[in-house]
Amino acid sequence: MKAFFGTFVNKLDGKGRVSVPAPFRAVIQGRGLTSVAVHPSLFEACLEGAGFDRFENLEQQIADSFVPAGGNEAADLIMGELRELPLDGEGRIVLPDEFIARASLKDQAAFLGQGRKFQIWEPGALNALKQAKLARVAAAMKNGGN
Repeated sequence: MKAFFGTFVNKLDGKGRVSVPAPFRAVIQGRGLTSVAVHPSLFEACLEGAGFDRFENLEQQIADSFVPAGGNEAADLIMGELRELPLDGEGRIVLPDEFIARASLKDQAAFLGQGRKFQIWEPGALNALKQAKLARVAAAMKNGGN
């Protein structure tokens, strides 16, 4: 199965439309899908997305009960905010306003491949994250880490 990889920065217009990078669309379309599924990240200031097929497994982790049951709370949170966003004829999706606000997006959106998923970041925030990770990796290597 093809993976999401690479980093791409695309324009975000005033209506919330953004082009999904062509390599990411190829992954989605290769799975026979015509939309992406996106939700706010539980842990970072970004959005996370993939094909809807990745999230179908989460549905099985949520108990179908009329009384509260112990289950996967992360799945509950993700499914509660997950949106299926269809690709238009030009390969764009429309991000909901609340998603744009949660990720602090303005006029650009940076798509970051993460293998089975991708993230959508405000480009400056993504650059800061990458610099922090680079510094940690460099420090670990300097101290004899892997």
